[in-house]
Amino acid sequence: MEEIKTEIRFENEWDHSRIHIDVSVPYEEDYQMRMLENNEIPGIMKVTGIGRDGESRYTFYTGGGVSMEKKFEKEAMERDSIMNFTGQFMKVVENLKDYMLNPEKLCLDPSCIWENDGTYSFCYIPALKKNPYQAFHEMTEFFVRKLDYRDMEGIYLAYMLHKATLQEDYDLEKILEEYLSGEREREEERKKEENSFSSDSIFTVEEEEDAGFGENVYEVRSDAAYAMEEKKRYGPVQKVIGKIRTGRWGNWQDLITEIDGQDDTGKI
Repeated sequence: MEEIKTEIRFENEWDHSRIHIDVSVPYEEDYQMRMLENNEIPGIMKVTGIGRDGESRYTFYTGGGVSMEKKFEKEAMERDSIMNFTGQFMKVVENLKDYMLNPEKLCLDPSCIWENDGTYSFCYIPALKKNPYQAFHEMTEFFVRKLDYRDMEGIYLAYMLHKATLQEDYDLEKILEEYLSGEREREEERKKEENSFSSDSIFTVEEEEDAGFGENVYEVRSDAAYAMEEKKRYGPVQKVIGKIRTGRWGNWQDLITEIDGQDDTGKI
């Protein structure tokens, strides 16, 4: 099958923004367009369509906000950002079924996904056809590029989604359930490690006096507290990276490259 080519143009006025998507197939005013034009479908932008020069042009009205691509140019993605987007995407797919519309027509290009106050809106292109499983897998690669690598749970979640969605068929809901189950276990493990570090590293008043630290007590406490804070901030993340490096989570060279390229702010 010949690849359907698309070209994206943005129109920004002082009072509105629009996305024009040209598709290299003849325009057809079918039931999909009537469904889109006559209904307010949650998570789907309003659209109009026309034919021109044997091709189709779909114009989407963003309703304010910013593209996902622009949003995460200025901020890093964290665990909650990924969960929020994935949950809304799953809901939109379910909404489409209620209107007899096909998820294969969703455009998962970050430049065409609009965010406004935490809510995402998607472009539905009747002339488009792309495997939604493959399309979401490509979105997980966007997650990886935009991750804040100081966020341990963001790393876990992005890795799980990226690895699981390599399959031809998968269940996003089950993937998230598995992640949330593991998250609770990891939280308990972190608490045990922090408690162990605290009891092993900080002297009691009696121990300090017996050891004759005197004026150096404050300095010892400060060093111990600082080391504990560093362990809390970066220790778990380094453990995650270690598991990836040693192959315990399989091979994912892209993630290693992204982590190595970041500075201490979590950005590349």
